[in-house]
Amino acid sequence: MIEAVRTPAPASTRVFTQSVGEYALEGRLLFAEQNSARNSIFAVHGARSDYTKLDPLLFWLQLAGVRSLSFNLSGHNAASPVPLSETSLAANLEEARAFYDLDPSCQAILGQSMGGALALKVAEANESTVDKLVLICPAIYPEAAYGPCFGAEFTQSISTPNGFMDSSSISFLRRFRGKVMLIAGEYDGLRARDFGKPDGRSAGHVMMNGKSINSAIPYEVFNAIESAVSPDQLTKIVLPDCDHGVSAWLRRDPERVTRLGRAILEFLGPSSRTGLRDGHPPADPS
Repeated sequence: MIEAVRTPAPASTRVFTQSVGEYALEGRLLFAEQNSARNSIFAVHGARSDYTKLDPLLFWLQLAGVRSLSFNLSGHNAASPVPLSETSLAANLEEARAFYDLDPSCQAILGQSMGGALALKVAEANESTVDKLVLICPAIYPEAAYGPCFGAEFTQSISTPNGFMDSSSISFLRRFRGKVMLIAGEYDGLRARDFGKPDGRSAGHVMMNGKSINSAIPYEVFNAIESAVSPDQLTKIVLPDCDHGVSAWLRRDPERVTRLGRAILEFLGPSSRTGLRDGHPPADPS
C-alpha cells in the first residue's frame, strides 16, 4: 500500500470525509484567494497512489489562485477502507462521480494516469459543464475493464491490443467542444513494436541507454486522444527526460513545477468561481 506523504498546503485547506456506499473516503479542498477569477479544478490521482501525488502542481496552482478538490480512490493507498482486490475501476469511477457531485459546476478536470481515464468518464457524464481537461499521461481502458475487481481478470481485460478503442471516452472526445491539455513524459507512450511487443499495448518497463524507463501508456492512446480533438482544441506538452512517473519528475526540481504550473494556469484562463453545494464542506473555512 502507498503511504501518503503529507506536506502542509501553502494556503487555506480543508480535509473531510465523504461517504460512498458502505465506506467513506478522504477528500481535500485547497482554497484560493477570495478575489480569484480562475477555474476550480477537480483532480483525480492515479493507480496505487493517493491525492498527495498531485501536490506539487495543486499547491503551485493554489498560490496562483486556482481552487481544487481532490480525494483518495479506494484500494490504491494505505488510507483505503477496502483492499485493492475488493474494489474495481467501476467502484473508483463511482467514487470520482460522488466527489465531483460536491462541486458539479466545476469546469476543469485534471486526471493523471488511471485518473485520466476516470477524468474522461466524469467529464463525459458532465459535458454540459466541463470545458477543460488536463490529462497527465492518461490511460484509457476498454469498457470491459469496468467490470472485474482489480487483479488477474482486470489485467486480462486491459491486455487486448487496442482494446481501449471501444471506450466511450473516444467518442466523447470526438464531440467534446472544450479544450484539452495533454501532458506526456518524453519516454511515456513509446511504440511497443520497438521493444518486441505488439502494437496497441504499452511498452512497459524497458531499458533505454542503460536507463530503466516506465512507458505505461500505449502509443496508440496518445495518438487516439490527439486524433479525436481538433488542433485548436489541443495543447500538448512533452516533459523532457520524463517517463510515466510525472510526480517524481516534478518533485526533483521546483522549476519544473513552476513551468508546468504556468502552462496549466494559462490553459485554464479566467472563469467564474464555483462553490460546493449546500450541505457539503463550505467554500472557505475562514
